[in-house]
Amino acid sequence: MAKKVKPGKLRGNTVPNSLTADENDYTLNIIGGMSYSLDDLAQLVVNGGVTTDSKEKLIENFRLIAEKGVEMGLQGNNINYDYFTLRFGTKGVFNSANEPFMRPKHEVTASMAVGPEVRKAMLETMVENMGPAQHFAQMDTIINTVNGEVNKSVTSAQVLEVKGVNLPLKGDDPSVGIYLQEVGASDDTRIKASIILNNEPKRLMFMVPAGLVIGKMYQLVHVTQAGAGTSSAQLLKTPRIEFSSKTLKCTDGTPMPNEGEEERPGEL
Repeated sequence: MAKKVKPGKLRGNTVPNSLTADENDYTLNIIGGMSYSLDDLAQLVVNGGVTTDSKEKLIENFRLIAEKGVEMGLQGNNINYDYFTLRFGTKGVFNSANEPFMRPKHEVTASMAVGPEVRKAMLETMVENMGPAQHFAQMDTIINTVNGEVNKSVTSAQVLEVKGVNLPLKGDDPSVGIYLQEVGASDDTRIKASIILNNEPKRLMFMVPAGLVIGKMYQLVHVTQAGAGTSSAQLLKTPRIEFSSKTLKCTDGTPMPNEGEEERPGEL
């Protein structure tokens, strides 16, 4: 299989550069970042249909190679994983040519660098400036009310409850609303919730629209013109957008097994 790292699309907000006195000097902070575990990434590969291996097999194979690489690196070898390189070194002052390595005065360090395929993808990755930083919505707790699961699942035609801060949906721009977007899919595939049940700064409830695909992973997309501060704050001219840091698996509402717990078909 030919190696190919796909370029992506980054979104960011500008903030004043505090290191200079120039009022027109800004830096761009990337927004909407999510945290992906090895389990999450393996599931995305399986969902993508590029392999017939199970998620568990992918994780096992990855760990075998990664752990062997780390082991060889800790013996003084350079490790090249194609997408990044790894080399271990040391840190600390030695007061004589023959002073032994001693902790905590000295320590082992790791140095990593991206490989050519990653650098190529970085050159092709698009970056969108979303304008000055705002007080974006923080969707901390997402509850699937049909089964009570938290930050785990979503079910079509059922109620989803979101708790956090800066959650109210305000403004007359057509884009204002709460959406569900499949992880990795383009922005024009978002599905907008048409029934909002609760619209408060710290609590948002809505009916999940139909059209979600069982087994796919989704994230919430929050679009509002609500300004920062009090409920009477002036509306923003341009809607601000925020992506949830949690991903949700679409299910039929049946509770998912706890992590580490195996499903046993036919067992009550």
